Amino acid sequence: MAAIWYHCYLMVHKNTNITITVKENRIETPGYRSIIFHRPQDFVFESGDWIDIEFTGYTWKGGKTYSLASSPTEPDLMITFKDGVSEVKQALAKANPGDRLTIKQYGNDYKFTLATNKTSTLIAGGVGIAPFRSMLQEMIDLKDNNQVSLIYLNQTPEFLFMSELNEWANRLLGLNITYLITKGLKKKDKMKALLLAVQSFDQAFYIAGPEGMVESTEHLLLDSGVELMNIKIDSFGGY
Repeated sequence: MAAIWYHCYLMVHKNTNITITVKENRIETPGYRSIIFHRPQDFVFESGDWIDIEFTGYTWKGGKTYSLASSPTEPDLMITFKDGVSEVKQALAKANPGDRLTIKQYGNDYKFTLATNKTSTLIAGGVGIAPFRSMLQEMIDLKDNNQVSLIYLNQTPEFLFMSELNEWANRLLGLNITYLITKGLKKKDKMKALLLAVQSFDQAFYIAGPEGMVESTEHLLLDSGVELMNIKIDSFGGY
């Protein structure tokens, strides 16, 4: 995960060697899959955290950092990602129940954790919904009534976790969701649609998704008067 250069928050991570075992490997939507792991009893994390993983006994090339899509309130760990050509993603695509991986480090960049007692807007692009699923599941489990808007951009109507998200929107009075299908839209039209979905610029903003989407969205918010300190980002590489 890469951050835009002018952010200066401290990156917080913990080095560790925790073995995790694959519980399930499933396709979420075409081209995207989730790997569910049995959660070690002593593994404590926050929503918005990422993990660096390695296959036990192997050193694969490619990106090894994945945001946790699971909530700290859930019994298992889950990562969700777009299928790719790197050795790591190829190995993950073939992972079977019982396979073991190691968490080498985990943590959170730029305070990417949902603030309490503050209105927030979450802007997800594609698989950038992963850390937001973690946050929203935690809200459900803790019966959190914060005011949260989710703006979810995706190239097709096959939005990840859409059934869950719709269920949560019905259960949480403070949760509002806007789905934006971006296929065929020019960049300026995407940004215009995004701006129209923003209910207020005087709040906290969280952006997660591909690097280009994160950067253009952040610049759009800054140009709209949002203060830099009120914008948190989680940028996904394309490996």
